[in-house]
Formats: sequence, C-alpha cells, structure tokens
Amino acid sequence: MRPILRAAATAGAVLAAVVVGFGVRTLNAYGVFTDVTPGFAGTCSAVAGVEGPEDIAIDATSHRAFVSALDRRAMARGKPSTQDGLYVLVLDGTPHLVKLSGTPKDFHPHGISLVRDPNGLVLMAINHRSDHTNAIEIFDVAADGTLHQSGSITGGQLVTPNAIVALDRDRFYVANDHGSTTGFGRQFEDLFILPRANILYFDGLVFRVVANHMAFASGLALSPDGNFLYATETIARRLDTFSRQPVSGALEEAGRLDIPSGVDNLRRDASGNLWIGSHPKAFAMAAFRADPSKPAPSEVFKVTLSGGIPQSATPVFTDDGKRIGGSSVAAVDGQRILIGSPLDDHILDCRL
Repeated sequence: MRPILRAAATAGAVLAAVVVGFGVRTLNAYGVFTDVTPGFAGTCSAVAGVEGPEDIAIDATSHRAFVSALDRRAMARGKPSTQDGLYVLVLDGTPHLVKLSGTPKDFHPHGISLVRDPNGLVLMAINHRSDHTNAIEIFDVAADGTLHQSGSITGGQLVTPNAIVALDRDRFYVANDHGSTTGFGRQFEDLFILPRANILYFDGLVFRVVANHMAFASGLALSPDGNFLYATETIARRLDTFSRQPVSGALEEAGRLDIPSGVDNLRRDASGNLWIGSHPKAFAMAAFRADPSKPAPSEVFKVTLSGGIPQSATPVFTDDGKRIGGSSVAAVDGQRILIGSPLDDHILDCRL
C-alpha cells in the first residue's frame, strides 16, 4: 500500500474510533444502556394539584413540606402558567397541597432551600422570570406557614440557576446547570457533554465562582456541620464532594461518587444521609417533556457517608414512570419520602 493510502487508512480508522467512542460515551451518559426494574419496599399515594413539582424541602420543626412548582411545558410555549409558585403540605395532616401567597407577581420557581436562624425560618427560591432573567427570592416564613418577601438578588452570573443551598439568610451557594447563555449553546453543551456548569457563592454582597468544569450541575446540599458541600452532575452521573472554608466560602474537591443515573436534587435526612431523586434515561425525559402520556422512569438513591464523604448509593425506589415520571427530588422525614418531578402533575407520598 502506498504511504499516502496507508496514512489515509490510519486517519480514517482513528476517526472512526473517535466517533464510536464519542457515541458510546454519549449514549451511556444519557442512560441508553441503563435498565430500570420497578421496585419499592413500601407504599405510595399520589398528591395531586400541581404541575412540575421539581423540588421539595421539609422543615422538621414545623412539620411542613414546601414544594416548588413550575409548569415547564407552558413556559416552553412562551405562556408561563399562573399555577407556578410555592406550595405547602402539612405533614401531620391529610396530604394536600396549598399554594402560598406572598411571592412576586412574575414568579416561576426552580430550586429551593430552607434555613433556620434565631429569627425564624427562611426560604430561598430560584426564580426564572418571564423576561428570561433570573433572581434569588428570599422569604421569611411565618409560624402559620405564610410568606413575607425580604429580598431579591439578581446578577449576570445567574446564567442558568438550578439548585440552591442557604447558609443563612444572607449567604448561599447556587448551581448553574449550563455555562452558555443561548439555547443553542446549551444544547451543544449537552450533546458533547461539555463541562461548563459551575457553582457560585454569594457572600451577602457579591457572587463568586467557587467550582466549575461541571456537566449539568443540578443539586446542592451541605453537611450538618457545614464543612462539606455536595453537588450532583446530571450528565456526568456522579455526586461531587467539596470541603469548604467557612469564612471565605471557597471550595476544594474532596471526592467523587459515580451513580448510574441522571442524579438531580439532593436532600439530607435526620441521620445525615443524602437522598437523591434521579431520572435514569435522558431520552425518555425528552419524550416525556414532549408528550405527558409517555412518562420517563424514576429512581431514588440513599447515599451513606463516612467522615462526611459519600461512600455508596443504594437505590430505594425505582419506577418505570407509572407512579411518577422523571423524579427529581426525594425529601425524607423519618420513614416518609416525598418524591417530586419537573414534568409530572403530582408528588408521590411514600412510606417505607
């Protein structure tokens, strides 16, 4: 074979190998090779009355669960729904959702976080405004559960905020799930699994990037002592652990745990374990977004830790989408698990 033909053949073989490798990597990241077998050692009932209950946070002191709801299909059509908002479910009563007043008129929430201080309970919520800007809305939660807005924080670094975790009523971490500001750029990031997402720290005055090179950052949680920050990367299918500096808020990578699913929001139980709502098949999620009659599978993982570092993730709830499609959060109170989804029309109230 002539040298030029040999070189061309070699180049072609290398290119083919790269294309195949890229294809396998993408298909694996999107869950094409993931099997989902329904199973749960408990009982569940649906609590209806809400579209897109993507995030749930429980306040054990008041025995209330707060739910963030955003109708993503309506938002995609350019007609945000009036049902978007924050809802509350009283844990020791008959399970039903009540929409809370006291939020801004243009309010379409995503991730939420609760924190208690000597003055009471504070709720922070990411707000995707209808003009395509983003804000962090801060509310004081009264003893009867009603909301009173105490602040609104905006900034150009809030590109695609997805998850938030509050340190106190002034400071928080927030995760951007993409780095691009355009729809095409975000699709490009997803297709090629480009790690352009980041985590911001707000110190009460300004935002600062404290972690980057992430592939769709979508969940945040703090350890009970505040020494570690945990973050999920949906497309990378892993849970990251960062040690944090209490004064500066700076982060340093401390560990990674691979989890074979599209991990989403993080919640912590009373024992310090982490719980993750996840959607194992991304293409099924895309189909579910387009057609509500085709729900995507759901998974919930319990993550055990040692010395603040996640050690293992055990699937606790797995569903083919019939009970709830494309789960995104699992908030735990004792033997009770509340499961939410960004695309379904109810939450799932489960008991182990």
